[in-house]
Amino acid sequence: MLCLRTEFDVVAGDARRGVRRRNGTQEVLLAVRFDESDWRIYVPNIATGLTLLLGLGAVEASRFGDVDLALRFILLAVLSDGIDGVLARRWGVASAFGGHFDALADLVAFGVAPGIVFAAQNPDAPGPIRVLVLAGIAIAGAWRLARFQSEPSGSEFVGLPITVGGPLFALAAGGVLRADIDGGLAWGLALSALMVSRVPYPRFTSGRLGRVAWSLAVVFVLALAIDGRLALITAHIALATYVVWGLGRGIGLVALGGRPATGGRGRGE
Repeated sequence: MLCLRTEFDVVAGDARRGVRRRNGTQEVLLAVRFDESDWRIYVPNIATGLTLLLGLGAVEASRFGDVDLALRFILLAVLSDGIDGVLARRWGVASAFGGHFDALADLVAFGVAPGIVFAAQNPDAPGPIRVLVLAGIAIAGAWRLARFQSEPSGSEFVGLPITVGGPLFALAAGGVLRADIDGGLAWGLALSALMVSRVPYPRFTSGRLGRVAWSLAVVFVLALAIDGRLALITAHIALATYVVWGLGRGIGLVALGGRPATGGRGRGE
């Protein structure tokens, strides 16, 4: 049975109306039309396109053996991925198109590129291991993104966001604190499992955690300009801390009979 959930202005000011309706556990966006003369609807998509280009740049850098550059591209893609969502929500121009475009860009930058980094960093690894890692990260990331797009939005992420899992794996595979082949395989399997799991992870796109995340982003950019090695170590520690803290928090919520893990759709993780 379809029931009216909410009504919202699609574009601030001269807006036409859109309606979200919920069918079971899914939300369906109906009759959303934008004022195409409003330049603000294009800026978030440009940022999303930058995420895609950075992901492709990381793949190309890895192919030519410049893993350090590939890691920088992937981490910069995390920043551009955060910017598109913030702008879309603030300007009231979030759309189904933007959400799907964002998911495709994320899959390239955080699902495909990190696996290529592992393969480039470990050319002597057995073929089956490289294929397993490449496929595991990419498929788990695609699964995570598809679920994010199809489930109604909530106060928490369901499973580890690909914007954390992918970059952390890339850092573990080719960063300053990189693991060996066996360690890289373990990182890949563990992060893939967390991405497809239903462990509730706190959102870092808004609220107090959002402010902390943006502060860390500023620190990362400054560190990248001063010392790339320091920037990679800072990002590695910050992402690993979020993974471990979120996992412990999620297990604690389940053990204490906390709320179930539900929540997904929204532009930009």
